[in-house]
Amino acid sequence: MWFKDFEIIKNLYEKYDLKGPLLDAGGLENPTIADYEISMKKAYHLNLQVGGVERTVVVPHEDQRDRYISISRPWKFIDENYLILNPESGAPPIEDLPNHYEDEFELIILTSVFEHVTDPFICSDALYKVLKPGGYIINCVPFMFPRHDAVDNWRYSPDALKYIHEKSGFKFVEGDYHINHKTTDGIGDYHNFNEHQSIIGCYAFCQK
Repeated sequence: MWFKDFEIIKNLYEKYDLKGPLLDAGGLENPTIADYEISMKKAYHLNLQVGGVERTVVVPHEDQRDRYISISRPWKFIDENYLILNPESGAPPIEDLPNHYEDEFELIILTSVFEHVTDPFICSDALYKVLKPGGYIINCVPFMFPRHDAVDNWRYSPDALKYIHEKSGFKFVEGDYHINHKTTDGIGDYHNFNEHQSIIGCYAFCQK
């Protein structure tokens, strides 16, 4: 999950007056949030002479892990008692949620989850069934990001999210790229600070 996810969800909450009951599908009680502004501010800026022209090269700082911040129940400002369902904690997988819930939630949030599912179309269909009529779904995903889990299947554009969710019956309300950091911004892989990373993410906001 990225800090930009938190910002976009808070903006959508204020813009559309979102309410619970809320389901955090695939979320965590205490998620780790990556704030890349921290890495960018700590990057080294080296002024070099290249072919008689001065250029600035941005190099990642040594400890890329300090950009990760833990936040307890990040969506409690929407619904103090929101439900978190994560299969890794024993909850049903997204595909199986309609067997346990029906027209149950006013809002569903997914952050950095959809790239890990097996079939995004089946998962989108399932989420549609457990959402109340008129309810909303917010789906934040990576478009460009290094492989980061044992099961890491997909990357999405806003158009791809729109297509998938509309196939399930959702109405696409808005969506776009919301994070775009280039390799020249001084962000590195925390396993190897000399290895630059390009990070691009997007979101879709849809209504049933």
